[in-house]
Amino acid sequence: MKIMHIADLHIGRTINQHPLLADQSYMLDQLIKEVDHQQIELVIIAGDIYDRTLPSKEAVQLFESFIHQLNIERKLPVLAVSGNHDGASRLGYGKEWFRTHQFYLSTAIEDCFKPVTLKEIDFYLLPYIEPAEAKIYFNDDTIQTHKESYEKIVEEINAQKNSGRKSVIVSHLFIQGGQESDSERPLSMGAVEFVPQSVFKGFDYVALGHLHHPFAIQSDTIFYSGSLLKYSFSEASQPKGYRLVTIDEGVKSIFMPLKPLRDLQVIEGDYAAMIDNHQSIESEHYYQFILHNMRHIKDPMTRLKAVYPNLLELRYAEDSKADKEIKVEVDERSDIEIIEQFAMNMTDEPLTHNQQQIIARLLKEVQHETY
Repeated sequence: MKIMHIADLHIGRTINQHPLLADQSYMLDQLIKEVDHQQIELVIIAGDIYDRTLPSKEAVQLFESFIHQLNIERKLPVLAVSGNHDGASRLGYGKEWFRTHQFYLSTAIEDCFKPVTLKEIDFYLLPYIEPAEAKIYFNDDTIQTHKESYEKIVEEINAQKNSGRKSVIVSHLFIQGGQESDSERPLSMGAVEFVPQSVFKGFDYVALGHLHHPFAIQSDTIFYSGSLLKYSFSEASQPKGYRLVTIDEGVKSIFMPLKPLRDLQVIEGDYAAMIDNHQSIESEHYYQFILHNMRHIKDPMTRLKAVYPNLLELRYAEDSKADKEIKVEVDERSDIEIIEQFAMNMTDEPLTHNQQQIIARLLKEVQHETY
């Protein structure tokens, strides 16, 4: 079976108030062409279909057109789950009717346990679940984290799983050890959102969404597809596309890059050289400029946009360098050192020995729960 694994479409997304619908439409058209070229038999969408709980009319129409081409015109099964950006209850409206057309949409815990079986492969669809939802569903007050939520759900799936068939899980979550970028909305604060890879032991393929880098995790069975487009300048160097998954005697997942309508690029240089375009930069791409010798220029953004109409962000190089130095300084410290510095900044007093012991114990408990 040949499968297209995509996620994090974020239809309706903007960057610095600049709408990306035309760019998203272009990429979705590329995916349709790939479906035909690769003779895809099934499409998986692992969450964050929309960028907002209440998507715009134009965003909904774009997704409907994409699904119509896949599911109605080509009669392909589509498996999808809601992500943390999606409004699950609104997205799930009509899902029982959709199933009659082989568009299987999971937006609630109760959707997780009955697999969709296609070509003797069981697909389990796990939407993004808040710990509070799992606590209520299972009537279990001990559930406090995403790890505990997904452990409970997968435990029930394993109890009824058919060991004679291959099994695939589709979900939207932060796998422990994954690489983040700036455009992923945090699931929660601290380490409670992490889900260990061990939770999904025993599944032949785990198709994930949430992290936008297609190589955010290194695993033989767990894969992110990455986002449809570069949605922040921290993603400027990331490839974008889809995963081509082949399931027969074994399982193989290959990342297939696609070229966007406009690229997203970060360029550092001198203001005078940029305003004269000495580097012969293509003006149609989206840019973040980090420029030197710009403090004396009045309204530099307006002047630069006359040359580069798709300039979306402008930074002073001196400020950017200071930000990087602060980040490196923080990254090189241990957790306890960062907490001690924070306490000193807030109270002007160092932590007591007893406070240090309590924090060290709590950090150890968090690390133990995370893995």
